[in-house]
Amino acid sequence: MQWREYSHKLKQVLELEGSPVAVTYSMEPADGAVPGKHSVCRAILDARSGKIINLTKENSSCRGGTWHLGLGPKPTGDADRALKDFLVNGEKLFCSIVAFNRAMMLATQPPLGLAENVILCPLEKATKAPDLALFLVNSEQACRLIQLATYWDGISPRTELIGAGCHQAIAYPVLSGEINVTFMDWTARRTRPYKPSELIVSVPYHRLKGIVDAIDVCTAGTAKLEIPEGFQTAVNEAEQA
Repeated sequence: MQWREYSHKLKQVLELEGSPVAVTYSMEPADGAVPGKHSVCRAILDARSGKIINLTKENSSCRGGTWHLGLGPKPTGDADRALKDFLVNGEKLFCSIVAFNRAMMLATQPPLGLAENVILCPLEKATKAPDLALFLVNSEQACRLIQLATYWDGISPRTELIGAGCHQAIAYPVLSGEINVTFMDWTARRTRPYKPSELIVSVPYHRLKGIVDAIDVCTAGTAKLEIPEGFQTAVNEAEQA
């Protein structure tokens, strides 16, 4: 179970608070999951702290999160009208229902019907290879992760930066296979204990090996900085000019 080694090494190198969070879409529920209702944004924090959360259509406490993760249909009827009224007139996150609809339609659509369970747990506790690893990090740790991820190919991730936090952190990278940087949505940040400095870097599992392999050879990992003499001479001359 190589991902367990990845978890321990990345926790040490990046000096993470808690664990990377494994996200796995599964037709079978997880063993040892915490019972009760869960919201996605809270489940991410709980999994970082060591808990196993098994999200389903039945125990998801956030209707929007249920839809964004693909566990259930989009709210319709009175629920849809109430959501639009709340976002526009209550929380004032969009100026109109047109702006809200545009944000939803331009984003990658939810993975409806993909699986019956979405399992979140510490990466080192995952019993099978996850679909994603979520890193709750500060800006410097995020910078290092992205640099390690692009060390081998130099290709920038294609990100989606707006929408619900669960869409940005889980649904989009699951569907696109892209690394995503997530600031979360303001509702999640306002109602859950995310620190002001925290953001999420979502890494598809197939990208983790490259990140770990780059640690020893990239200064964003543990490689020693070496400045060629000619480069330093050029810098000194430029400063004196």
